[in-house]
This record gives sequence, C-alpha cells and structure tokens, in this order.
Amino acid sequence: MKGSAQCAGLYEMDAFQHVRAGTNYPAVLCVGGMNDPRLIVWPPGKFAAALQAASTSGKPVLLQANYGNGHFTEDKQVAFRNFATMYAFALWQAGHPDFQPATQAMK
Repeated sequence: MKGSAQCAGLYEMDAFQHVRAGTNYPAVLCVGGMNDPRLIVWPPGKFAAALQAASTSGKPVLLQANYGNGHFTEDKQVAFRNFATMYAFALWQAGHPDFQPATQAMK
C-alpha cells in the first residue's frame, strides 16, 4: 500500500499530468536550470510545450533555461537576474506601462 500512495503522490505533483486541452490558462513563465541536480530542464520544457498546445487564452507560455544555476544558488548576480526576469514578466502581464513592449513608430 505504501508504494501505491507514493506513486499517487508523484502523480499529483506532476503538473504536466494535469494539463487539459481547451483550458484558458494564464500567462506562464516556466523556469528550468541547466545545472540543476534535482530537476533537469526538460520537464519544465515539456510542461511549457503542453501548456502552449492546450491553452485557449492566447496568453504567452514561455520557458527560461537558466544556464548559471539550478535550485538555489549562492551566486547573487544569478539570483538577482532570475528574480528580475520573474518580476518583469509579472509586471508585463499585469499591464504595468513601463514593462510593455515598445510600439513601432508610425511610418
């Protein structure tokens, strides 16, 4: 019984298994670390691809591959860059005027 409960737990925490086609998913920034000893980068990539294929919202689903780290880093420059990217994505999606794409000049 213990093994089946553990299997069910793994299934429950696997976001990829819960992606459903035709769902209005919000904008998502998936992050994976190339040097992550706990989670290799392809599961977040697989999840991002599944969301892109399933979502009907038209909102962006992006994958950021961090080449400088994985889970937790002692390198403050890498950590600050990661947080800056996450906050910029959130502010862009929240409509903050300073974080919107530049409009092209009228010709």
